[in-house]
Amino acid sequence: MITHFPLYYKDFKCIASRCKESCCSAGWQIFIDQKTADFYKSVPGDFGQKLRDSITFSNPPEFILTKNGRCPFLNNNNLCDIYSKLGPERLCQICTEHPRFYECFNSFVECGLGIYCEEACRIILTQEVPFRIYSKETDDTISSDCNEELLNYLYKCRLQIFEYLSNADIPANSCICDILWFTHTVQQNIDSNMLDDEIIFSVSPTCHTDIKNFFNVLLTLEPNDKNWFQTIEKNTKIYDKNIDKLKDFYKQNPQVQQYIKNLANYYVYRYYLRSIYDEDVLSSLKFIAVSLAIIQALFFCKWIENKKIDLDECVMIAKKYAEEIECSDDNINHLLSLCYEDEIFSTENILGLYK
Repeated sequence: MITHFPLYYKDFKCIASRCKESCCSAGWQIFIDQKTADFYKSVPGDFGQKLRDSITFSNPPEFILTKNGRCPFLNNNNLCDIYSKLGPERLCQICTEHPRFYECFNSFVECGLGIYCEEACRIILTQEVPFRIYSKETDDTISSDCNEELLNYLYKCRLQIFEYLSNADIPANSCICDILWFTHTVQQNIDSNMLDDEIIFSVSPTCHTDIKNFFNVLLTLEPNDKNWFQTIEKNTKIYDKNIDKLKDFYKQNPQVQQYIKNLANYYVYRYYLRSIYDEDVLSSLKFIAVSLAIIQALFFCKWIENKKIDLDECVMIAKKYAEEIECSDDNINHLLSLCYEDEIFSTENILGLYK
C-alpha cells in the first residue's frame, strides 16, 4: 500500500524531557494494546511488579495515572522508565505512535503529525517551504470502501488549495476566505453531482462577524483542562477591549501570517479528505476556518497581554486549542455538526470573521 506523509514528517523526533508540557503528564488516558499488556504481565523483578501495580488490566488495559495526571513511569527527569529499562520496542502502541495520525482511503493511507504535540506544532508553524506530500510503499494492508470518483475529486481540489496557500503574495486571511468560498462551490458541485465544473478562488466578505459568538460556543464543549473555560473567558474580554489594535498586531507580527498558512495546510491535509465519509466537505472547511480565526484571536490576546508574542507562545496556543478540540471526538464532532446546521456557522458569518 502507498502511504503519504507531509514533507516535514521526517523532521519529527520526540524531544522527551525538553518538552514544556509532556503528553505523559497531560492527564490523558493512556491505553495499552493487548500484546504489550500481556508482555508487561511477564516482566520479572521489582520493575515487573511496578508495571502490574500501575496498570488496570481491563478492556482495554490502561496506565493508572498519578494524582497530578502523570504517567506512573514518567520519572522526575521527565523521562520514561519503560523506555530506559526495557527499550523503545517495549513501549505500548499509543506511546510509540503519538502524535501521529492515520487515515485510510482505498489504495492509500495518509499519515501526519498532530499539533497537540509541542514539537510537531513547532515544526509545522516554522515551515518556510510550500506544503508538499511524499509517498512510500509500506506493508500496511488496511482497506476502505470510499467513492473513488469523489475521492479523486476531493484530492484534486485539495491540491489546488495547497497550491493557493503557497502563494506568498496572498495574505493568510485572504487565502482562508478564498479557500472557504472555493469549498462552498466544491460542495455545491458534490450535491449536484457535477464534479467536473470549474471552480474559482475569490470572495470578499460582505459583513463583519463578532468572534465572541464563536468563543461562546467553545464554552459549551467538554473541557480537557479545567482551566480552559477560564482562559476563553479571559481572552474574550481582552479581545473585546482591544479590537481596535488588530491592525497594529498584524503589522508588528508579520510572522503570524505564515504561521496561519502553515496551520491551514495542516488542517486541510488532516480533515479535507475525511469528508469522503459523509460527503460534507464544506463543514470540514468551516471548522478549519473557525479554528484558524480563534487561534489568531488567541495569538492577538497574548500579544496584548505581554506587549509581544514569540514562537513558543504561538506553539503553546495552537497546541492547547488542539488538545481541547482535536483530542476529543465529542468536541470535534459537535463542532462539525454546528458547522452543518447552525446559522452562526454559515459561510457568510465565517467569512465575516476575516473582514
